[in-house]
Amino acid sequence: MSKINKNVVLALLTLTSSVFLLFQLYYYKHYLSPKNGAGLSGVKGSKVGHSNAQWRAVKKFLRLASNQDMPVFLIDPLVLEMINKNFEQVKNSSYGSVSECKYLCVKRDFTTFALQDHLLKNEENWFQIAERMGFQCLKIQSKDPRLDGIDYLSGTEIPLHYILKLATHAIHLVIFYERSGNYLWHGQLRLKGHSDRKFVPFRKLQYGRFPGAFDRPELLQVSVDGLEVQIPKDLNHFLEEVPHSRFIECRFKEARSFFQKYQDDITVEAMLFQKNAKTLLHLAAATLKDLGVRFWLSSGTCLGWYRQCSIIPYSKDVDLGIFIQDYTSDIITAFQNVGLSLKHKFGKVEDSLELSFHGKDDVKLDIFFFYEETDHMWNGGTQAKSGKKFKKSEMARKILTNTRERWRQQNVNNAFARLRKLIPTHPPDKKLSKNETLRLAMRYINFLATVLGEQDLPQMGVAPHGSVLGLLQQVPCLPSLEDMSPLGDSRAPSPESDNHLPECWPEPSVTEH
Repeated sequence: MSKINKNVVLALLTLTSSVFLLFQLYYYKHYLSPKNGAGLSGVKGSKVGHSNAQWRAVKKFLRLASNQDMPVFLIDPLVLEMINKNFEQVKNSSYGSVSECKYLCVKRDFTTFALQDHLLKNEENWFQIAERMGFQCLKIQSKDPRLDGIDYLSGTEIPLHYILKLATHAIHLVIFYERSGNYLWHGQLRLKGHSDRKFVPFRKLQYGRFPGAFDRPELLQVSVDGLEVQIPKDLNHFLEEVPHSRFIECRFKEARSFFQKYQDDITVEAMLFQKNAKTLLHLAAATLKDLGVRFWLSSGTCLGWYRQCSIIPYSKDVDLGIFIQDYTSDIITAFQNVGLSLKHKFGKVEDSLELSFHGKDDVKLDIFFFYEETDHMWNGGTQAKSGKKFKKSEMARKILTNTRERWRQQNVNNAFARLRKLIPTHPPDKKLSKNETLRLAMRYINFLATVLGEQDLPQMGVAPHGSVLGLLQQVPCLPSLEDMSPLGDSRAPSPESDNHLPECWPEPSVTEH
């Protein structure tokens, strides 16, 4: 009897275990899998960063994008800069060959991806799936600027940004739209009045502070930390575009008002000139871009864009501006190579240089060079017929001062970023202000000077308490920053502030009367 009882008990235990195992498999398949992204296929991933919040969020997002046939590509500047430093290694790495998480596991608040608008499909469906996977989702949309010139379509809203938050990390998806100049554009991220401004730290977003424009990138699929990701193939070019990508929209409404007051010239000659001028402008832009020369619309061409969103039909030329420090003799050769012959060269490099090229169909290209002074900029000019010279400074001061300040600020920020990487801190990822960076740099330099002075320099016959490198014995050691009263007593605003960018992105509330 006891033997039969044992067999019955063993059979019951086996049956119970089997039922419980089947229940676990059913529960995982129908409940846990959609939520955790386990049921989404098409994205390879290793467990190299499974314990990292950033890596897990990126993996889930890539699975979501793959399942919904959304070919997103990575545009996060921080991650792309690290990849660019080891580009050959990343490009040649294969799935499963990564033993540590180097790029996607770096501590940050966001990881930024991009998607072209025509590839955004089944928006409601993928939003619901994202929420079932555990993401908290936020959609930001605004008016389509491309339709501002069309009365019955003006005000139509389009999706611009998506924020998908998972635990402590968020995915920022930027929607790129194709514009008529064959470039990609993204809109500004402006929160509506009802939006939760504490949803994520919006001020830390890399994209969205203002509208931006980029050349259409060629994409390359690589394996990054065990995940298959698309990135811009020319990383150097894309990263160079990021700090100078701010896009200023044409004032369509003001242009319509102008044409209501002053009738537009729609004669065949005027329309043909505008077409040829735009062709010449595209050619000049491509030529200067290949040379790496910064330029901007100047004089009458800039006026036409600002006042009437087009080229002034009676101007008969195209005007560009270039900083004189960017001048190189290769400019003349490059334009001649693309079929633009040099018509005039006025002034000298040190004073009032101006180049004039003869384009096709009698459209002239004028390049004015701008000179920096202490408190303003100016450019010179020469009348072709009389040879009379003149200087323009007021316009240069108003238009270019902001541009020069943004470039200067960007160079300062880049220098501080490089300096931060050289200073040891605890913890290593501690964020430092510019003042803290300078203070720690001074202390670190003094520390290294002391170490060199006490250990290495006596062997060279150099006094241990000379200069930093012991090469200029008369120079004393660097003082600490606390002892430098001009900085200690300074009340100047922080270099991190930028008066040319808005303090915050949310739209100001409007009080109805």
